[in-house]
Amino acid sequence: MSAVSKGSKTDLADLGYEVVFVSGAPAGVVDLIAVLLTAEGRVRSDEDFVFFNNPKAPGFQLTSDTSAIVDLSAVPSDIHRVLVAASTEAQGQRFGDVPGLRAEIRGARQTFEFTPPGLTTETVLQVVAFYRRGAGWRLDAVGQGYQDGLAAFATDHGIVVDEPGAAQGQSAPAGPPAAVVPPRPAARPISFEKVQVSLTKDSADKTARIDLRKSQGDPNWVLTVGLEWDGRGATYDRSGKVNKYGEGDLDVYFYCRNEHTNDYVVISGDRDHRGDLGTWPFIHHYGDSKGPGRGKKPAVEQVRVLPNENGDLLVNIYQSVDNGIGAIDKFGRPRVAIRYGRAGKDGLPGPDADEILVYVGNGKNAYWATVAHIDVQDGVLTVDGETRYSRIGSERMPGLDSKSTWVRSPKGGPTGRSKKRNGGLGLDRYHGTCPR
Repeated sequence: MSAVSKGSKTDLADLGYEVVFVSGAPAGVVDLIAVLLTAEGRVRSDEDFVFFNNPKAPGFQLTSDTSAIVDLSAVPSDIHRVLVAASTEAQGQRFGDVPGLRAEIRGARQTFEFTPPGLTTETVLQVVAFYRRGAGWRLDAVGQGYQDGLAAFATDHGIVVDEPGAAQGQSAPAGPPAAVVPPRPAARPISFEKVQVSLTKDSADKTARIDLRKSQGDPNWVLTVGLEWDGRGATYDRSGKVNKYGEGDLDVYFYCRNEHTNDYVVISGDRDHRGDLGTWPFIHHYGDSKGPGRGKKPAVEQVRVLPNENGDLLVNIYQSVDNGIGAIDKFGRPRVAIRYGRAGKDGLPGPDADEILVYVGNGKNAYWATVAHIDVQDGVLTVDGETRYSRIGSERMPGLDSKSTWVRSPKGGPTGRSKKRNGGLGLDRYHGTCPR
């Protein structure tokens, strides 16, 4: 990662970048915003102002409060500069109270880090800008604050700011400028409570939560989601401890819905579909598991997930046609394991991590089961552990519709099939658009 200094201009080699703000402040304090500017330094319309109530413009899309994806190839030809900024105004904070703020700009071939210096009373900060230079693009490390806030920032770039209470045809009374965006509700207090929860078919409440903000911005904290099972034919003693692990393969498919675009993508251990922590949905699959792991551990297929508020995640397990007939929950207590904590030597959450285990519910002779529905809002991860099954005999994978509602057999959705007969690919498609 290359450090850039304030005022520097750097030629860009990639057309796609992720911009991420990192700081020691609690989640929700800093908002990433952006404006798409013409050669005159003005927006074409208010639609070129990107913030949490307008999260997408051509070539620029918010993926969380503090991250966004820039596709320079999709920026309209009459846009010459994409200015990325940060705001603390809606939270009533100043950047002098935000420790260690820096921007990371991550491309396939280039990665930059910029730490704006000398922050004090600013509530809006111009951080970096992507601007055209000839046939290419450059990165401008701006680092310039606005003490007068969002209204001044918006007005300077051609965005119309209405003054509240002013009648049509009358001038507004003297006073501070109006905020461009409505204030957010006060964030709930951070919960530092250790989470150790098991959800079963007998649990009265089948939801559980982990407050991801407890890491306080520490990048060494890791979130993983995995499917574990002991194998078909596993045996247990009276206390439930495994005497012998069984055999058999289960496939797990992580169905991710982008709440901004309504697109979906499926991450799995299948070839070329393992995801990337650098692009949405910011998930990486560690590989297919055929049975118990080393040291007589349970079989596990899992992904690492960057804790961004990037939409919904379904954990779907598939009793593949290659495995013969048999109910999913005969594979030795299959369960989804969600763990969050400081990484150990292996890069996975350590022994003190928060843990939510979700066990498959009832015995059903179905090919598919959705064992967990995971969502992140305002820094809090919520798991819905109600097991839901596909139709008996149906190979179509369950998914989500455009309102984030579980759908047993989405029209046009992926269909399970034999990996042996299809080059290791267990689905006939891995991305598309969620049904309405």
